[in-house]
Amino acid sequence: MKKGKNSFKAYCHYCGSTVGQISDRTEESVTSVYDCPKCKLNYCDQCSYEEDTDGQSLQFCLRCDSKMEKVM
Repeated sequence: MKKGKNSFKAYCHYCGSTVGQISDRTEESVTSVYDCPKCKLNYCDQCSYEEDTDGQSLQFCLRCDSKMEKVM
């Protein structure tokens, strides 16, 4: 296998899905993966929650409620 810059994909550490797959937890399509700075793990949009803050949508960790950064 060729190991280039984009050969690995971020995946959700909770359900194991990556972008484009169906989450086993919700049976919905995963559209993005986020990184939790406190847990140091990735979670998909199906295994985290979204809140509207000051007119801006932010994704939060289900475990620790930290604001997460989009990975892919």
